[in-house]
Amino acid sequence: MKRKLGLLFLSLILISCDNQKPTKLIILLVGDQMTPDHLDRFENLYTGGFKWFLDNSAIFDSAYQQHGYTVTGTGHYAIGTGVYPGPGGVLGNDYFDRKIGKVVNCVEDPKAKPVGGRGTARSISRYQTNGIGDMLKEADPNSKVYSIGGKDRSAIFLAGQNPDLVLYYNNIDRFISSTFYTDSLPDWVNQYNDNLNLKTYRDSVWDKILPDSFYLQYSREDYFDGEVDFYHDDEHDLSIDKSKKKNRYNPVFPISFDEGVSPGKEFLDTPWFDEKLFGLSKLIIEKAELGLDDHTDLLCIGISAMDYIMHNYGPYSQEGMDYFLRLDRVLGRFIDFLDQRVGLEHIEFILTSDHGGLPLPEYLPSLGLEGGRVNREHLKEAYEWINDEISEVYGKNLFFRHGVKYYFNHERLRKNNISIDDPIKIIKNYLPKVEGISSVFTKDEIIKSEKTDAITIRLKNMIHPDKSADVFVIAAEGYLYRSSYGTSHGTPYDYDAHVPLLFAREGRKKRHIGLHAETVDIAPTILDLLDIQTKINLDGNILFIK
Repeated sequence: MKRKLGLLFLSLILISCDNQKPTKLIILLVGDQMTPDHLDRFENLYTGGFKWFLDNSAIFDSAYQQHGYTVTGTGHYAIGTGVYPGPGGVLGNDYFDRKIGKVVNCVEDPKAKPVGGRGTARSISRYQTNGIGDMLKEADPNSKVYSIGGKDRSAIFLAGQNPDLVLYYNNIDRFISSTFYTDSLPDWVNQYNDNLNLKTYRDSVWDKILPDSFYLQYSREDYFDGEVDFYHDDEHDLSIDKSKKKNRYNPVFPISFDEGVSPGKEFLDTPWFDEKLFGLSKLIIEKAELGLDDHTDLLCIGISAMDYIMHNYGPYSQEGMDYFLRLDRVLGRFIDFLDQRVGLEHIEFILTSDHGGLPLPEYLPSLGLEGGRVNREHLKEAYEWINDEISEVYGKNLFFRHGVKYYFNHERLRKNNISIDDPIKIIKNYLPKVEGISSVFTKDEIIKSEKTDAITIRLKNMIHPDKSADVFVIAAEGYLYRSSYGTSHGTPYDYDAHVPLLFAREGRKKRHIGLHAETVDIAPTILDLLDIQTKINLDGNILFIK
C-alpha cells in the first residue's frame, strides 16, 4: 500500500476530522454498468439516496477501472481487493483454465454445494487474494463482514476470503450461499427467502414514475431500434393471431413478464429486484447488529439489476432513466433506516461501479460518435479461415479459442519445433479485416510494451504471465460483439473504464476532485480512514478524502 504523490494538493482536499465520530460501519455500494453520467445527468431529479450522496461526498471525477477487460468479475475483484485482476488471476467472468483444460466460471467451485436453496455453488476458492474484509478482520477479529448481490461473482469478490456471510440470488426464487462459507443459512435469511413471494409479481407492471415530459428532456424517445423487447404487451391479447405475435417489436413502457415466464427467472431484469436486495440489506444490519459497537463492520452490496437493464435498453433509454430514479428512492429509504439504526455520523459510504458501458450503437450518431456491431458471420468466417490455415500449415489442435482470445498449446509447439509467432501471423492477417476489429496483440507484446497511454496500461493490468491467453483481439471504439439488440461493455476504452467514485459521510463538504483515481484505490483508502496498517502488497494508492 502506497500513498499517492501530489502532497501539495493535500491542503486543498483534506478536511479536519477532529470532531468526526468513530466509524462503526462501512457500506460499500457497487453498481453494475454505471457511469458518472448517471449521477450528473439526473442530479436535478434526484430526491433520495443519490441526492444525499452527491450532497455529502468527495467525488472523484476521473475514476477508472484501470484494467483492459471491463466486466463484472474483474471489476468487483479490483474493488474488493485493491489488486488488478490480471496479476490476481481473474481473467474474466469466465475464461480458459490452462491447468485443467476447460473454460471455467470465475467463481466456480466444484467442491462446494449450494446452501439455502437450489442453484449453483460459488466461492472465491480459485484465488488466494485477501479482500478489504479480511484486512479489517485481521486488524480486529470482532469486526463483521457481510456481502450480498444479485450476481454470485459480485457478492463473492467483494467479500474476500473469510466473511461472516455471502448471499447471492439464485436466478430462481431466493438468495443462497455455498458450503465454502457456511453449512446453513440463519433462520432469518430462510424466512426472508420464504416471504419473497416472487410469484406475486406475475402481473406487476413497470411504468414510468414521472410524466413523459421529463423523460423526453433527460433521455431519448421510448421506442428506439436496438433496445431489447423484453416484454410483449400483446401476449395476452386474444384478438391477435399467435403467428403474428412472434415478430412484433415494440420496446416501450409499460413492462411486465410474458406469459409462461417465471418472474423469478427474469426478476433481475427489473427495478423490483433492488427492493428485495435492500430489504435483505436492512435485515442483515438488524440481525447481525452491524454498526452498534466499537468494532467497525463492513457491508458490501452488489447492485446487479442495473446491469441487466443497461444491457437491455442502454444508458440513454427511458427505462434506464426510470431505473435510476427508482433506485434513488430505494437508496433514500435505506439511508433513512441507517440513520435511525446506526446514525449516519458513524457510517462511511463508498459508491462506485464495476464498469461503464457503451450507448446503443444505433444511438451513437446522435452523440456525434461512430460505432456499430461486429458482424458475427464475418467474424465466424475469419475464425474458420484461421483454423483451416493453421491446421493445414502447422497441424491440428495447436490452440484453444475462447471468444476472441487464443490459447496456444506450448508443449505441442515445442514438440513440433514451431515458433508461436508463425501461427499468430495468420491470426493477425485475418481478424483485423473484420469490420469493428481494431487490433490484435500478443501477450508478450503487451507485457514488453513501453507505451504509457491508458489503453496499454489497462491491457498490462489485465495480464497474468502464465494464465492469460497468448493472443487478444481488441474491438474498435464504438463497436461491440453483441448482435442485433442491447448493448455491452468489456473494452479498455474510457466509456467502459470510467466509473463513478464517491466517498460519502454525513456532513462531509461536497467537492469534486479532479485527480486521477482508480477502483483499486478503494481498499487502501478504507484502511487509511480506519488507521489500519497492512503488510499486503496492494496495487492501489490512498486517496485523501478526510
